[in-house]
Amino acid sequence: MLTGPDLIENILRVNILPKIKKIILQQTIIPDYRMELFILLREYYSDSFQVIAGDRDFGGTPVSTKAAWKYFMHVKNVYLFNGNFLWQRLITKELLSADLVILNANIRILSNIIPLLLRKLMGRRTLLWGHAKGKNKTADFFRKFYFRLSDGIIAYTESQKKMLCQSYPWLKVWAAPNACVSTIDCIPVEAESPVVNYILYVGRLIESKKVSLLLKGFIYAHEQSLLPETVQLVLVGDGEMRSNLESTAKESGIKNAVHFAGHISDVCKLRSYYRRAICSVSPGYVGLSAVQSFSFGVPMLIAKDEYHSPEIEACQEGFNARFFSSDDLVALAQSLSVFYKERAQWVENRSLIAEWTRKHYSFEAMRDIFVRAIGEVST
Repeated sequence: MLTGPDLIENILRVNILPKIKKIILQQTIIPDYRMELFILLREYYSDSFQVIAGDRDFGGTPVSTKAAWKYFMHVKNVYLFNGNFLWQRLITKELLSADLVILNANIRILSNIIPLLLRKLMGRRTLLWGHAKGKNKTADFFRKFYFRLSDGIIAYTESQKKMLCQSYPWLKVWAAPNACVSTIDCIPVEAESPVVNYILYVGRLIESKKVSLLLKGFIYAHEQSLLPETVQLVLVGDGEMRSNLESTAKESGIKNAVHFAGHISDVCKLRSYYRRAICSVSPGYVGLSAVQSFSFGVPMLIAKDEYHSPEIEACQEGFNARFFSSDDLVALAQSLSVFYKERAQWVENRSLIAEWTRKHYSFEAMRDIFVRAIGEVST
């Protein structure tokens, strides 16, 4: 006999699924860190659920994983006006045919305007998923127009949800904090303190991520004896800055303490790096790598004053993170030194950090919010 959450989930399936024969989630791309969420939704709704996306995001990166096209619909992304706006070809017919559509809330996706308007006129349900507000105040005017045409929005954070509820009391709002890990992967990486000697960066090696600041701060920490020679900097990722970073490391005189691991998406391989990490570092704006780090129980050192992604709300001073003054090489080096001295305590706290992440920032937690939102607008 089904009881508790299992009974509720079964009732939701019985009541909702017969009414929704086709759900389409429209995205710019399907990167590898989104695949598991979309697969979970497809497993829940079966063939009723579909994702439409293209190959490359604004600016060229990130890109869709090739594995996506085994399950989901591939369309062509055409970028207009120096890459500032996007038109996805041949999606209108598909979006109009669905019982429920979840559109990317980015107002720069021009091809979403017509389906959003026509679906409103047809009386068909449409949800938005994305940022509650952007950098451009003019764009916020058009975003309000989008809100009026939709049946609700799935925001990225609880604070965005609160802001939307206050500014638009008539709008249905849910919060689905961004995840990049499954509950089964939120397991603390076990290690004895003596082998924990990595300063770890995981992400793209691009200028906006300020990886060069991290490298120079690490070099300074070695030069000033703030870190022992046994501590190594490991950069997991790839990008346009890699060759410059490699040259800087080579010229520093401590190149043997700096390692470039390249792009790694396999969780087991990543686990081996996080196992030995004193901390991970976000020298520029914080992204999903913070949640990934916390899922393994590893704390993160974060630049304080940056235009951070929504994942910054997961970063709690003293619990799973420390902050340093942005663009301050010396402050970064000193913070690395403090992390090294406190490494035994941070290793001991890994279980608490990983468990908290499992409850709040897993794919399964994110999926449940989408299921709730779909259910509430479909009844």
